[in-house]
Amino acid sequence: MKTHGPRAVLAALRSLAAEDKERLTTAKDRLARAQEELTAAQNMFDSASTRAEVSQRVADGAEELLPDDARPPDDVPEPPFAPQAGPRTAPGRTGRTLAQEIIAFLRDQERGMYRREISAHLAAVRPDIRLSGLGPELTELVRAGALTRVERGVYGVPRSAGDGDS
Repeated sequence: MKTHGPRAVLAALRSLAAEDKERLTTAKDRLARAQEELTAAQNMFDSASTRAEVSQRVADGAEELLPDDARPPDDVPEPPFAPQAGPRTAPGRTGRTLAQEIIAFLRDQERGMYRREISAHLAAVRPDIRLSGLGPELTELVRAGALTRVERGVYGVPRSAGDGDS
């Protein structure tokens, strides 16, 4: 009778161990599929980013070939589907850097903007910009005095910098 209790406990432990091993195998398979999906998504993003940058270079080159009177005026906004030059704008190219986009957006605002609002604006108007550089760029702009940190996560253009160009 005494061996019946320990054997039942041992059988239950073995059953639990088998279930845990099965869960571990399932979790490993799921993790592998998720990693494959993440890699595929990253590759798609990188490809789209490269295509957008190349397309923009071609459009910029084509615009430079147009006579001055056939070029669109600078104050006419581009359609939202036409990405502008990316953050690594070469000298002489049209388009804005990430810093220029941030400052231009904040300059037009009546109040400080949350980082998520800045990010949403950039994603809408500049899908070619990688937003992973937004945090460091905001920090650098605050250090340089081009932006002010109104409060945690809220940024604005200093009044002296924003009023001079209006």
